[in-house]
Amino acid sequence: MNKTYLYYIGGTITAVVISGVLAFFIFSNGPATQTQGPAGSGFGSTENTTTNAGASGTNGGAGGVSQNTGAQTSQQKIFKISDGPVAGATFVQTLRPTTTLARFVMAENGHTFDLVLDSQGAVPKALSNTTIPGAQSTLWVEKGNATVLQYLDGTTPKTVYLGFATSSASTNPIVRLQFYPDGIVSFAGSPDGTQVAYLLRTARGVDAYTAKTDGTQGKRLFSLPLSEVQLRWPAQGTLLAHTNAAVGVPGIAFAIDAKTGVVTPLVYAPGLTATADLTFDHVMYQTTPASSGMRATYSREVSSGTNRALSFDPYPEKCIQSPRAATVLYCATPLDYVATTYLDMWHQGAASTADSVISFDLVAGTSQILATPGGAEGGVATDMLQLAASGDGRYLLFVSKYDRSLWGVRLLP
Repeated sequence: MNKTYLYYIGGTITAVVISGVLAFFIFSNGPATQTQGPAGSGFGSTENTTTNAGASGTNGGAGGVSQNTGAQTSQQKIFKISDGPVAGATFVQTLRPTTTLARFVMAENGHTFDLVLDSQGAVPKALSNTTIPGAQSTLWVEKGNATVLQYLDGTTPKTVYLGFATSSASTNPIVRLQFYPDGIVSFAGSPDGTQVAYLLRTARGVDAYTAKTDGTQGKRLFSLPLSEVQLRWPAQGTLLAHTNAAVGVPGIAFAIDAKTGVVTPLVYAPGLTATADLTFDHVMYQTTPASSGMRATYSREVSSGTNRALSFDPYPEKCIQSPRAATVLYCATPLDYVATTYLDMWHQGAASTADSVISFDLVAGTSQILATPGGAEGGVATDMLQLAASGDGRYLLFVSKYDRSLWGVRLLP
C-alpha cells in the first residue's frame, strides 16, 4: 500500500482522542501504563479468481525486469537483485536442490519473478504474469508461496491474494486470486504465515479482523476508538497495534491476544512508534516529546514493565525480526544525525536519507553494523524500504526508496 497515503489519510491523531481512549481503558480494563524514559546511560553498545500465469520463459511478456545478473557475478557483500520499480520481495528456500530464491513483485504490473541467488548465469524466471497495475506493497504469507498485494483504485485501497503453484514441475502454473474487502488501512501476517489480520475504518474508529491468508473465514477480533492505527503481528499469539507517530502528539500502543481479542494498553508516550520481538517479551518503542525536541528509543520488558534506554535510535517501523534469534532485530537506520521531525517528513515524502543495516539484541543490549551500502561493501547509498531476511540467516534484502530497485546483503559466507 502507499504507506504515505494511508499513514496520513484523515489527518494526525489529536491529544483529545488519545485522552478519550485512555479513559476508556482505565474504566474498562484497568489503568494504562504511562511510560517515562528512564534516566541513566543508554542500553546497548556498538560492535563493529484463478488465472493462468503463463510463467514460462524469463521476461517474455511480463516486462519490467532487467536482465541484470549482478547477483550472480558480484562477490560484494551488497549486490543488486533487480532494477525497479519493485513493489515488494521475500526469500524462498528450496531443499531439492538446496537453493535460496529472491521472489519479487514488479510495481508497474504486479508480475512476480524468482531469481536464484549466487548462481552464475541465473536470470529472473516469471512465476506469475497476472497483471495488477500500480502494485504498492506486498505481504508475503505461506512461506513465500503466496502474497497479499495492495494497490490503489483511484483513492480506494484494494487488497488481493495471489497464491502461487508450489510444484516446480508445473510449466504453466496456476495463480489463485481472492479479493479482500476494500479500504484496508493496515494489515499484518502471522509469524507462521497462515493468517492475516487487517484493519477497516468505522464511524467509531477501526475494527480488526483475522482471516485465512486468502481473506476467507474472516472474523472480527477487536475494535479501537481510534482512526489512525498501525497493526503488526510480531509473535504468534499476540498482535501489536499503535497509533500513527507524530512529534509531540500523544500516542498509545496495545498488545492484543490473537485468539480472544483482549486488548491491553502497553505504552503511552508522545510521538510513539513501536515493534516487538518474536516472543513478545520485549517491545522496542520510540518517543519524541515536543518539549525536549529529542527522540529516544527504549526496550521494554513486557512482564515487568521495565524500560531500558537504547544507545541508538532506530525507527521501530523499519526493523524486522531475525530468523535465527528471538530477541534480535535488524533495522535500517541512518548513521548520521537527522532532524527530530525526520520520521514525520519521511512519511510525507518530504525527507529521505541513506540508511545502514544494524542488528540489535534487545536482551544483551549489543548492536552491530551489518552493512552500509555505497562504500567498499558495494551497492549505492540509499533509503531502505521493506527489509526481509532469509530463513537460514544468510541474506537480507531491501528495496531502495529512490528508484525501487531490489538489493541483497550477504550476512554469512
